Amino acid sequence: MKLTRATATECEAMATAHAEAFHDKAWREDEFEDLLEGEGIYGFLADDGEPLGVILCRVVADEVEVLTVGVPPSVRRRGVARALLLAALDVAREGAVARAFLEVAVDNDGAIALYDRLGFRKTGLRKSYYDRGPEGFVDALVMRLDLNAGAASAYPGRPTRERPVSDRIEKLCVEKGMRMTEQRRVIARVLSEAHDHPDVEELHRRAHAVDPHISIATVYRTVRLFDEAGIITRHDFRDGRSRYEEHPDQHHDHLIDMKTGQVVEFVDAEIEALQEAIARKLGYRLVDHRLELYGMPIEEK
Repeated sequence: MKLTRATATECEAMATAHAEAFHDKAWREDEFEDLLEGEGIYGFLADDGEPLGVILCRVVADEVEVLTVGVPPSVRRRGVARALLLAALDVAREGAVARAFLEVAVDNDGAIALYDRLGFRKTGLRKSYYDRGPEGFVDALVMRLDLNAGAASAYPGRPTRERPVSDRIEKLCVEKGMRMTEQRRVIARVLSEAHDHPDVEELHRRAHAVDPHISIATVYRTVRLFDEAGIITRHDFRDGRSRYEEHPDQHHDHLIDMKTGQVVEFVDAEIEALQEAIARKLGYRLVDHRLELYGMPIEEK
């Protein structure tokens, strides 16, 4: 068995292997070609003169997602899927990727056992994720493997969050019963990595760099959905455009630089106490507030 790093040359054979593995749910040759042109996409073809299996992955920030791994029934239990996964995970480790994620149908006992042996652990459940046609929908397990503890973020200069991406926006979406398409997941991850309160156009630029199939209309619909669900917060900083951030775990306020548009987050205990005192003085218990300061840089003399 030979493993070949996926390029446009392998797309026909990859589509053949995928079709034998997934039948009417298979990806076409042109779909493999389009995916391989996307940022962060890589994969492998296994063959011995005939296609034996395929894997395709996508790196976003410091995580890698297994988009698909397929082996035709006739060659299963020959170690093909294991070899494909190990090759793909080695590439991720070499790139200092911190975590790997994948989904698997809850009734796919063989695949779940393989992922368990490779060190993946169950971290979530996506309800009605796989469409089985007349049989209805089946849930998917989300499984995670830690690859490089302490790996740096793929976005230099941005602080790494303490919790993994899937434990924040994606997990909240799943808990609220949202169906997470691949494009929604990309947008969610871009939002999770953003520390500059981007607007929809900037979110689209970043998401489009990961998946060129994401339209600005999709970004508009997704942020509106996340906002209505209370997963992200929308701000209007008087510049005529809505800007977004992940709903914070702890309250903070904002100072907007009117010269550059930069948004500075801050917390001031004295201001917090003063606002509560004012509310009490007026006969109220403070339950929420939002403070925005607008300023110009103090020119150095």
